[in-house]
Amino acid sequence: MRKILLVYYSFEGNTEYAANIAAKCADMDVQRLIPIKEPPKKGFGKFFWGGKSVMMKEMPDLEPQEYSAADYDTIILGFPVWASSYPPAIATFLRDNDLTGKNIYVIACSAGGDARKALTKLAAKLRDSSVKTSLSLQDPLKNQADADKKIPAFIKTIV
Repeated sequence: MRKILLVYYSFEGNTEYAANIAAKCADMDVQRLIPIKEPPKKGFGKFFWGGKSVMMKEMPDLEPQEYSAADYDTIILGFPVWASSYPPAIATFLRDNDLTGKNIYVIACSAGGDARKALTKLAAKLRDSSVKTSLSLQDPLKNQADADKKIPAFIKTIV
């Protein structure tokens, strides 16, 4: 049996929704990444800050994490797509954890439903790990029926 860690960052709740469904589908530990300084949640600043942070490859400090990726052979990464990439909190996690040889699965949430560019960038970053497969969801909070169907099917491919 695989030892699974679901690590996710959620900004507006979509990825948190997906992570909660995933966690109910199999025995796994769950770690939410929380930046010590959160970006603005509203207005132009939200988009400016997020895009700038991705483009400048910023890596925010994170609150302490309960679990260590080193203790798991399978990691599920969950994140919202920002500027066609993964968000800075995930970049910090990748910098701080050696995922070499880990089986990596990805749940990406986006407004447009197409996370291909973000997944390509993530795969390039994780070149020493194996990204087995990914799930791209469009606004899970708005499309709950779709997410409620796709996430359990995705988790079944892992366990």
